[in-house]
Amino acid sequence: MNLEFDGDIRGQIGFLVKRIQQALRAKMDSSLADNGLTTSQYAALVHLRESPNLSNAELARRSFVAPPTMIRIVQDLEKLGHITRACNDENAKVINISLTEKGKRTLKGCDSKVVSIQRQMLSGMSDEEITDFARFLVHSAEQLESSE
Repeated sequence: MNLEFDGDIRGQIGFLVKRIQQALRAKMDSSLADNGLTTSQYAALVHLRESPNLSNAELARRSFVAPPTMIRIVQDLEKLGHITRACNDENAKVINISLTEKGKRTLKGCDSKVVSIQRQMLSGMSDEEITDFARFLVHSAEQLESSE
């Protein structure tokens, strides 16, 4: 495979992925602001819905942010009344974070906005093309994450 930066679009894959990420993030931040959330806050709430009682460290790992950044996100979400924090019964140093009813309602209101943005991003693609695109993204991530 020849990926060179000679004007060939194949040599710009990384830049194209970043362009998609930035456009997606901007669209999501704008849309989620109507519900008082940022994309990072929404991501944290989604992870808490899928796996209640996560620790700050685990939530940071799943959300692709540094633990100090997640501390700030968690503090903001707690002030907004979307989450609660409680001591872990097994490890006193760990604080479990979970959604409140308000957090669940807010998250539910945001989900349709995110789905709409994803539909816009994938519009004009067939189901087969979307599946191939998803497989490409998973494959690419796995290649970069594998140890060499």
